[in-house]
Amino acid sequence: MNQDLVLAIALPLTLFIMMFSMGANLSPGDFRTLWARPSSVLCGLVSQMLLLPVLAFLLLSGMSLPPEIMIGFMILALSPGGTTSNVFSYLVGGNLALSIALTAIVSLITPFSLPLVAGWIIDSRFAGDSEIALPFLSTVGKLTAVTLVPVTLGMILRHYRPALCERYEFWMTRIPFLMLLAVIGGIIAQNWARMPEFLALTAMPALLLASAALAAGYALARGLRRDRRDARTIAIETSIQNGGTAILVTGTILGNPAMTIAPVMYGILMLLPVMGYLAGLRLQARLGLAD
Repeated sequence: MNQDLVLAIALPLTLFIMMFSMGANLSPGDFRTLWARPSSVLCGLVSQMLLLPVLAFLLLSGMSLPPEIMIGFMILALSPGGTTSNVFSYLVGGNLALSIALTAIVSLITPFSLPLVAGWIIDSRFAGDSEIALPFLSTVGKLTAVTLVPVTLGMILRHYRPALCERYEFWMTRIPFLMLLAVIGGIIAQNWARMPEFLALTAMPALLLASAALAAGYALARGLRRDRRDARTIAIETSIQNGGTAILVTGTILGNPAMTIAPVMYGILMLLPVMGYLAGLRLQARLGLAD
């Protein structure tokens, strides 16, 4: 498939369906976590929206990455709320209600926070380059159209047709994920000749950032006296990012294929530290140890 077609049509459609599916699994009751555990919700938001971008900037600035790769990673760090975070939060014995609440909240914030901060980063890294710019209002509009709008529509469907959403929950969550994998596969196929180069540039930074985010999220939560279940959830939510949103910004809005490589690689490699964490927790449980 032509890369322009993937980025212009397949990716926005996939992200729209993914966010609609997420909304169809949310209800107003999920937001009660805001009132039941406000400190944990605030801690999670700080970890996702502030700690991770700062961590990414400090970690990656010392790696002498090309500006396009650096910005790709930073846009990824500004795209919280990965669709698989809820699943992994459940698997590690975290607080699923907290995970769902955090995913819902950041989906409302990101369309506004991402273009604001990413625009500033691009201006500072590409000063004087008029071809690389992230217009704030049009970016907000596009992100709202493919994230906030479908989440809202999904929640409306959930409110009026809860039985329908529950009946098709399996397919509504699996199909969008498979679609995103297909989009990522299309991007990789179109850049196959340069994949060794891209892997050399992004594999180690992606693994380091995902691992550091996991550890930092957990450390922040425990440092603020959150219990282990909440800390595990916050760690997962900090490490797992919304690659679809990041690729939409880098590839579709900015139209810079080189910038898409960082979120594509992170979207694949971020699962390795999380799966390692899950394996470690299960081993600790067998040995009767506390994390």
